[in-house]
Order: sequence, then structure tokens, then C-alpha cells
Amino acid sequence: MAEQHGLGDPFFETPEAKVDIVFIHGLGGDRVRTWTWEGSDRVLFWPKDLLPQACPAARILSFGYNADFTHFYPFYGPKFISEQLTIDDHSTALFQSLIGLREKTNTSERPVIFVSHSLGGLVCANALSRHHGTDLASASLGEKTIGIVFLGTPFEGSSKSKWAGRALKILDWISTTQKEDVKDLEERSAKLMSINEAFQKFLKARDRSETRQFVEVACFFEQYAIYKAGKKIGTIVPKESARLPGIDPQSIQANHVDMCKFEDEDREGYKNISQRLNQWISDLDRRVKGFTEESQKYSVCMGDVNFSNKIDNNRGVIMGHAYSTATDGVRITGSSTSVWGYQFSR
Repeated sequence: MAEQHGLGDPFFETPEAKVDIVFIHGLGGDRVRTWTWEGSDRVLFWPKDLLPQACPAARILSFGYNADFTHFYPFYGPKFISEQLTIDDHSTALFQSLIGLREKTNTSERPVIFVSHSLGGLVCANALSRHHGTDLASASLGEKTIGIVFLGTPFEGSSKSKWAGRALKILDWISTTQKEDVKDLEERSAKLMSINEAFQKFLKARDRSETRQFVEVACFFEQYAIYKAGKKIGTIVPKESARLPGIDPQSIQANHVDMCKFEDEDREGYKNISQRLNQWISDLDRRVKGFTEESQKYSVCMGDVNFSNKIDNNRGVIMGHAYSTATDGVRITGSSTSVWGYQFSR
């Protein structure tokens, strides 16, 4: 039986792998069951049974964590649950587990793609957009992230009431907790609202960066309502909530629970997701080559100082030593140093 928490063993691995695909479940799920279709005579866990054929150059992983509602909205207080056992801890565990595996297998430089369901998408978004301070390994992992698939992840903007309303929908779906027991849900939703805002800033910063690759993003929403014990709960995360600014979401013909489970490779949802992942991986070589060529076009390094762009109107640089990424890029000419066409007086 697979481990419920952490990464566990890869579900697919090959010596030719050049990217990690990491699955992150949402509330009420786990690292295997969330992605498993169950029929009367068979089961299909598509990250293991189907995806390796579509993405043979990927190592496929799935991250598990405590998916109880109270670990996102801890409202009982310290007597029952630590206030610290919240989304921040899940985000930290995600990154630390992945960093540990990648260091152990000497794959720390490998690009990463995340596939997330429901509030698992906010675990991922929080991990990527948090300020990591002196944690260079976590910051580096964020830099290596090249793509994210969000399946039914709520992005409710800056309205606390909308976040609280979404929480009540989720509570209806996964929990037996009585609504009247939920205290100050709007205030407890403020954390998720701040994650949404920080993540959008993270994406914009990557889009505008001249030295880092942009992040591919795909959003999907459920097309059908969900029922529980014969009661219609409705759509958990509708189209308008499952989208990020500037990104058109795609529909999956299923409810919130089943939108991440596929019976076979012919399901439209699976084809849309696997084709997107395959395209991102296929684009890796082109993106890396173009990024490297552009960054090296004007690259000049001086001790601990690095320049990746043109140096215009230079009026003198004091330096101990200099080197260029271009062949024969540094020349000493009299009392000045020329670095691939730029002169520095001494």
C-alpha cells in the first residue's frame, strides 16, 4: 500500500527523465485515490497507468498530506488542533520532500511541473509564492518550476465573503462538521485570499523577468454539479472561480470529485491534460536553448557581479577580475579592459 503522506516512491521513473511531474491532491483526497477511477471490475490510476505513455521523459510523483478541512480552516482552537497545522505546513512539506528526493537522486536542476486538484492548487501556489528567505533550496525549486495544471482550484480574488462561501461549499462536500460550528470563517479564509494575491504577483514577476523562464499555467473547471446523500450541493468551484487573470479555463465533463479521475486515455479531460503536459515537456529543449542563448548574448561576470544585459554608456568599472561567456571575450588593451566589445577604464 502506498504511503499516504509525503512523496513516497515515484510511480514512474526512467534514466531518460528530464522533468518531474508532481501531483498534489485537495481536501478529502489522498495521493492515490484522488487520481484513481474505480469501475465494477477494474481500477485505473492514470498518473501510473496512462501518463508514462504520454510523457515518457518524466519522473512521475504524487504528494500526500493531511487533507482534513480543519487543517486549512482550523476553527476548534489549540485544544483540538494546533493552529500551526495549516496550509503553510503542507506547502513546506511539499517543497522539503521534493528537495530531499531531488538532492538524493542528483536531479536538483531538473525542471518541475505540478498537477493539482482543488485546494491542493493553493498548497502549490503557496509553496511557490512564499518568501523563502535564506532557504536557497526552496527558492531554487521555485525557479525550476516551468508549469502548473490547476483542476478545480478556487481563485476568488480579494473578497473574504467569496472565500468563505467557497469554504462552506467544500464543507458541505467533504465534512460532517455542522456549519454552525464554524467560527469566523471569513477571517480564516484571509490566508487563502493572500495566497491568491501573492501567487498572481509571482506569475507576473516571472512573465516580466529577463533572466528567468515564464511559468506555463492551465486551469480546468468542473462542468457538473456534485451530490451528497441525494442532496444537490452544486458545483464546488465554478468556471468564474477556477480561472486566473489572462488564462481561459477549460471544462472537464465531470463533477468536482471526478474531474481528476479518468477511465481510459480516450476521456477528453485526460487528453487535454496529458497533451498539455507533453507539449510543455517537448518545448523544454527549445525554451532552455533560447533562454541560454539570450542570457549569454551579453553576459559579463566580474567577481561576484554578473551582468546579463547590454552595458550601455559605461563610464568606468573598478574590478579585480573579469571574464566573458563569449570566446576571446576579454582583452587587455593598454590601460583598459574590453569585454566582448565593451571597455572598462581602470
